[in-house]
This record gives sequence, structure tokens and C-alpha cells, in this order.
Amino acid sequence: MRNITCLLLMSVSQLLAPCYSTASAAIVKTQKTSQGWELLVNGKPFLVHGMCYFPDTIGESPDDNTRRNWEMVDDDHDGRNDFAYQTWVDTNRSNIRNSNEKDTGDFELMRQMGVNAIRIYNHVSDDPYLQTLNTASSKTNNYPPQAEKKILRQLYLKFGIMTAMGDLLGAYTVSTGADWKTGTNYTDPLQRANMLKSVEDMVRWHKDEPYVLMWVLGNENDLPYPHTNAGSQPEAYARFVNEAAALIKKIDNNHHPVAISTGNYSMIDYYAKYAPLVDIFGINLYENDGFNELWKKAARDWDRPVMLTEFGTGYPIVTNGKLNENFQSQVHRQSWEDIYRHSAAHEAPGNAIGGFVFEWVDNWWEDGNKWYQNINPDGSGWNHEYNGVCSMGNGSAGSLMRQLRKVYFMYQELWKKE
Repeated sequence: MRNITCLLLMSVSQLLAPCYSTASAAIVKTQKTSQGWELLVNGKPFLVHGMCYFPDTIGESPDDNTRRNWEMVDDDHDGRNDFAYQTWVDTNRSNIRNSNEKDTGDFELMRQMGVNAIRIYNHVSDDPYLQTLNTASSKTNNYPPQAEKKILRQLYLKFGIMTAMGDLLGAYTVSTGADWKTGTNYTDPLQRANMLKSVEDMVRWHKDEPYVLMWVLGNENDLPYPHTNAGSQPEAYARFVNEAAALIKKIDNNHHPVAISTGNYSMIDYYAKYAPLVDIFGINLYENDGFNELWKKAARDWDRPVMLTEFGTGYPIVTNGKLNENFQSQVHRQSWEDIYRHSAAHEAPGNAIGGFVFEWVDNWWEDGNKWYQNINPDGSGWNHEYNGVCSMGNGSAGSLMRQLRKVYFMYQELWKKE
């Protein structure tokens, strides 16, 4: 009845838009049973079939402040998000668009793959003070939260995909006021206040939305390259994480779980001791043959559900510009099967609640010239620009073309069985 009423109040031009007013926040919680840890959404078990989703436009890079937030891209000005609704599949991998290759959109492609959640690393804000702290990423921060909410509502209500909303919690000095070279200091009162203001901004904007699955704090803040002192000040960082979690729980009347995203296992003792308000242990981990002792160690050291906030192919094999798709698919299969095998009601300790595949589509800016797809010049084999479930081919057909790799269909098969 409420949907009919809503439609009657719309003008004819609005009838094609989804009716959002009836949606309410999902009831999400973690629970431990004799069979292990579970994530529940509206009372039903929810194994996270997640995707790290942040598609880029060829020729844009954060290094020169040209990279736009994907949520704001509508280059043909038709009122639709280009990535969400206007990507198309190059079925024969010709790098030429044929007449039968119609718009599909990333949202629909992810739905068909079996994705049920995406990860947003850092929310946008219209708070003038927070924007002044992030002038280096102004193209993202000038994008209004109202528009972010609109596209994430569409993702959920039209395609059934939820969102793990994130705040970087000082990673890359975002929302801190810290100098880039010095990095974020978790003992600095002003920086701490700035970061808590950002967390509060995120929660107040999104807490009542139906798409919110959980809150995710940080992204590998314990490693060197996010430019923080979390690794050298582990107690201070863990205490601050707990302070941020406490703030979230105070504001969020819907009680969505709070997760942390770490870069390795070394600080888990600090989280266990100083961050008891965190509900989910999240870790970015890239292994070629499953995650070995992760599950047992986590159950022993910090009894929380475990979620892979990133996982995938650590060292993609690229030869003459071509990714070895068989190897990529093999690594992903072994990773996912290990996650599933350690979920509740399966192999002990049953503490896996899913994970987020890294990543949806290749980026072209991380290892060199942003106009080309590059091999990592350091020779390490970590080819950052070849991690996508899909690619943009040779780039000649633009940033909205998708070539679906074997790993896409592998997940489609696996996730439909669960």
C-alpha cells in the first residue's frame, strides 16, 4: 500500500525512479553459536560475497588529483551513473563495440555474478571543515553525500547489493590535517578529533539507510604505506579504533556491526585487549593457496568473526601485456573455497563470514602512465593494474567497456551454489 501511495505522489517524469521512502535500515548483527560465527541480515545468515568496487576512468589518477569518485561520473549527462548503468560487455574481446553489445551496467553484471555487497573505502562529505582537510582529493569530497546515498540505494533496491561503508580512519592522512610526509599520528589530539568528526559524519548520513551492511574502519593502517604511525604505536591505534567504535555505537540506533580492516596479523593482540567494541576482525590478505592458519589463530587470539576485507591474486602473472587468467582463477577459487570451508557449520572453528574480492576492474594509474596499463616497474611481480575480475581490454573502446575474465564466471558458478 505504501508503494502505491508513493507512486501516486510522483509526477510522470519521476515514475522511472525507484521509490525509496518506504525502505528502512536492515537489522544486521553477528552471533556465535555452537557451529561458529555468523553474520545475520534481518535474521537470516549472510555470507559476504563481496566486491571491492571503485572503477576508474582511463587517464585519471589520484597522483595528480584527476581521479573522480565513480559515484559522480555521468559524462553523457543523461542523469544515470555511467559505471552503474552504461558499461557494456565485449563478448568477443575485439575491443570494438558491435551492434548487439548493449549497455548492461556494472551493477547488473555484479548481480549476475552473485555479489551481495560492495566495499566503500571512504565516504564522501559535504562538511566544509572536513573538505579543507582533504584538498588533495577535492574531486571526491565535493561530491554531495545525498547523491552517494541515492546511488547506493539504487544498488540495493534494484540489484539487492548492500554496502560496507568505510572510513579510512587516518590512512593516507585522509581527514586528519596531518602532513603527508609525517603521516597520521594517533596520539595527536587534534588529528584524533578530526578523524572522529569524519566517522560521525559517515554514521549520521548513512545509519538509517537500507543498504548499510556494516561500518569498516581503516585500510591497512598498520602497514607503512598508508602513512600512519599505527604500526609503531599499536596500543594508541587500537585504543583509538575502540574510541571510534564507541562513537559509532552511540550514534547508530540500528546497531550495525563495526569491522576493522588491517593489513596483517601482527597487531591482533592489541585489538583483542584495547578494542573490545569492534565486532568483526577484517584483514586484507593475498595468498595463493588459501589462508592457512588464519582461522585458528584468530579464534585463539581474538574471538571474533573473520572477514577478508580484500583478497585476490597477490602476484598476477602478466606476459606481453596479457594476464594469465587460469592462474588468477585458480588463486581466487582456492581463496574462496577456504573461506567457505571455514564458515559456520563447516570446518572448525567456523569463524569466516565471507570476504571482498579485490577488485572489480583493472585500474591503469597505479604502476605508471595513467593512459596505459602498466607492469609494476619495481620488478616485484605485484602488478597492481591486473587485479580485476574484468578488464577494459586495450583501452581503445573507453573506460565503460568490460571484458569478463574467467574468474568472473568461476565466482558466478560458486556463489550460485551457496
